[in-house]
Amino acid sequence: MAQLKKPTIKNPALVSAMAEFKAKQNPQTEKEMLDAIAEASFIAPIALQKQLDEVEPDENGQRQMQASLMAVSNKDGSKFFPAFTDWLEFLKWKNDPEADTMVITFDQYCGILLKQGVDINGIVINPSETNIVIRKEKMAEMKGVSVPADAPKNHRIMPLFGTEKITNSEVIIAADRLRRENNEDAKNNLFNVMRKARFVAPVLMEMPKEVKAGEKINAQAEFIMLNHDGGKFMPLFTSLPELQKWTGAPDCKAVPMSMANYTAMLSDPKSTAAGIVIDPFSMGLAFSKEQALNIQPRLELRDIEGVPEGMQEALRDHLATLPAVKKAYLDGIKANGADGYVIVMDLEKDADIPTIADSTAQIAKQYGSCVVAPVDSPLGKKVLERRETFYEA
Repeated sequence: MAQLKKPTIKNPALVSAMAEFKAKQNPQTEKEMLDAIAEASFIAPIALQKQLDEVEPDENGQRQMQASLMAVSNKDGSKFFPAFTDWLEFLKWKNDPEADTMVITFDQYCGILLKQGVDINGIVINPSETNIVIRKEKMAEMKGVSVPADAPKNHRIMPLFGTEKITNSEVIIAADRLRRENNEDAKNNLFNVMRKARFVAPVLMEMPKEVKAGEKINAQAEFIMLNHDGGKFMPLFTSLPELQKWTGAPDCKAVPMSMANYTAMLSDPKSTAAGIVIDPFSMGLAFSKEQALNIQPRLELRDIEGVPEGMQEALRDHLATLPAVKKAYLDGIKANGADGYVIVMDLEKDADIPTIADSTAQIAKQYGSCVVAPVDSPLGKKVLERRETFYEA
């Protein structure tokens, strides 16, 4: 795939001025820093509507690319364009050497931000380390102009339950690989990553005005869908900043969602969703309802008369090395129509469940596909009704 040339600019004078301002904050160091910013060119992350090799050249052999600047948000929801003094600072923020970027001057930032109807609050220089924020009020002052009075207010998206901490670099990398390679292996790789991920979902939810510490809340949530390719799709945002790119979003809450949550809603006979779409305002990678339902395995128990020779013995030997496992049960299962096995375990309260499950699955997969579940899960409870233990500590 053709790549845009990576920027090679550096800003030693600006970097030095910012360091001096951080060390000694006074009018003189601030003026020197602002003067250096006004003369600087920066590296800006962008989202391309098409890849370079997908654009037909014009009569002069030139390819015209359409791109949009990416924005980030702080805790209060204010949005800023990140600006980087050099390539190393960009990689500190996003460790992706193949990321799409462009070079933009301070004057060009002013030309974009100091217009009517722009809801970006300014720029943030080297956000991963130096984190110098220049709001557009200051930018207007530096340019000797006024900030447009009719700039719209930001919509309110309230992050709940730790959504502001969600990042999905593995999903983004796997999705990019699928778009580049477009083969079954790349698709399966993305699906595997998505099964483990937590996404950010926009919901309409009425919350009580006052909640006491430790008090449980019952709140009805309505998940918001977006129009995409002629149908309604459930959006999966890889992070809160990705959701905040939706400039037309209603006032809503942002909540964490797993792929299992999405497939459960898609499986509802009342669901009108045509599928899912990842980061619709940048990536825009969509899957139909049928494809989405295959991402998260659909499990159903199956009757088995026996298991492969040596399977139970190998599992018993392994489980005997895990003190946290008290009991284990074995049953048959179908995952998306394929035959396999399920191992249900009764564990101590402080057990390292992911490590135990992964190591046990490694043993079991020699005999066929395998799912590991705890006894208190819905699947585990069904197995306990059907099977006796094959292992007890």
